[in-house]
Amino acid sequence: MFGKSARTVRNLEATGVGLPPDHAVVIDAPDPRTADVLAAARRGVHAPARALLAATRADADWTLRHAAAESLADLALDDSAWLDAWRAQTPQDPDLLAVEAFRRVGEAWRVRTGARAKDVAPDQFRAFFALLDDAVPVIEAAVAASPGDPVPHSAALVHCMGAQAPRDVFDACLARALACAPHHLPTHLNAVQFLAAKWHGSHEEMLGHAARAAADAPPDSPVRGLEVVAMTEVDLDVDSGRATGVPLDAERIDGIIAAASAYCSSRPPEDTEARLVRNHLVWALNRQRRWAGSLDTYRSIGRYATSSPWQYAGEPLKAFLHFRDAARVRLAESVPRGGTVPAPAVPLPESASGAPREIAYVPAAPARTAQELLLCGATVRLAPAGRWTLLEPAPSLETPGKRGRRATLLRLDGATAIAEAAFSSAGLPVLVARLDGADAAALTLVQEGAATAGHRWAGPGQVPSAQTARAHADLFVTAAGAGDAGAVARLLRDPGDPAELLVRTLDALGLPPLPVGFGEREEVLSTHPAATVHRARSLWQGMKDFMSDDNDPNPNLDLGTR
Repeated sequence: MFGKSARTVRNLEATGVGLPPDHAVVIDAPDPRTADVLAAARRGVHAPARALLAATRADADWTLRHAAAESLADLALDDSAWLDAWRAQTPQDPDLLAVEAFRRVGEAWRVRTGARAKDVAPDQFRAFFALLDDAVPVIEAAVAASPGDPVPHSAALVHCMGAQAPRDVFDACLARALACAPHHLPTHLNAVQFLAAKWHGSHEEMLGHAARAAADAPPDSPVRGLEVVAMTEVDLDVDSGRATGVPLDAERIDGIIAAASAYCSSRPPEDTEARLVRNHLVWALNRQRRWAGSLDTYRSIGRYATSSPWQYAGEPLKAFLHFRDAARVRLAESVPRGGTVPAPAVPLPESASGAPREIAYVPAAPARTAQELLLCGATVRLAPAGRWTLLEPAPSLETPGKRGRRATLLRLDGATAIAEAAFSSAGLPVLVARLDGADAAALTLVQEGAATAGHRWAGPGQVPSAQTARAHADLFVTAAGAGDAGAVARLLRDPGDPAELLVRTLDALGLPPLPVGFGEREEVLSTHPAATVHRARSLWQGMKDFMSDDNDPNPNLDLGTR
């Protein structure tokens, strides 16, 4: 990586224009209305869910209805007290039955997992099929209770796939769903999966369905991009060696990408219905090595990644960020000598603007902290705070256009990245506090060169499970050397004001308070009376200073003149 030319390094910086930082990206962020009812359900209150689903049924808002019902069903897999209370009051409520249908099917799939059949144990299959059998009367009741509603039919289609339903049964279920709403995206996504070669069809059948559905859909419907979603399934089989024949030639691929691009370009960055298509489109553009178009699509995606297709490449968020980084590098390398990186060709979403505010808590004195930073290549400010040192990036002290190659290649654009690079072998657990405007805050633990725990407060829709919150709380308390893990876990699951919860969590961990003005202005330590500046060094100078007998390579500087 360090062998890359200076030209490539300069270009690499330019490729990041308009892209939100890694930590701001989220997977499958719910609609705010869905987030609110999920938060209420976690508190054991089902009335908001009941009201929202009733409204979506009355308004025929099938997109929101499907998303809310499916999200509530996922929640009920781990916490069903609110659903049980709802059932006790109105057991025949069509909205309750829709959620219950998805929950029953989801329960079965959780047992089976999404692995290929050869990797599923016989006892898993037996339990899977038994649970699917139990789900049938619930699905039938949900369908009967809400005539003209495509959402319960989606649960039926997922059931068909798992139960290995005969083709005529699937066709009948699909026809009934399409009769309710011919352009309902989840219906078509379920059809694409059932018809995929890995399940019960072939690439030709799957692509044929996608092409017909896309051609019939209105211009503003996400179904217009269905073919690019289906093409992902073909790509996966080609990569694994399972594909037979060549179902897609270059002309067909170009046409599918063009159609998806046209749909995505017609939708504003904040369009939630376009998210899935955009994520599959960028997957296709990456495979075709169309790096400029890929990065423009990443810009349109902004913060909002989706599980599909990235789940096929590992943990979705990590995969999304990995492929985005790779696209940046490939574009930077492709620019000819004397050329420039293409400027963004799409409107930039609001989520891509505005820098976060970060402060790292390092459990060491400033002199020790500075010593560990010598080989890092970043310019930072340091300030003592009891047994901790506060650290913040200081980009204003870097010479414009002269950023170090290591800082660019290692993407040292925030306190978290700097902590990962600087303290990888120092045995120092670093806690990084961050504010992303007024809407989100985060706390990250960095140990041995990697983020090992992280929590993001972003409102009701981003509340972790009790198990996840407790696991992160235990790690935070251990790193801080103080605090009650139970109390910290409760703060991590609180859906309240993000900035306030960050402050309360730092206090619960016994950490020094954030500097005055943090979150309101950049480089808040610039006015701290005891702050020092650690300037980036060349690798050679850093090694020389690191081996020096001088224990304080960064004497206090007069910041008033800088």
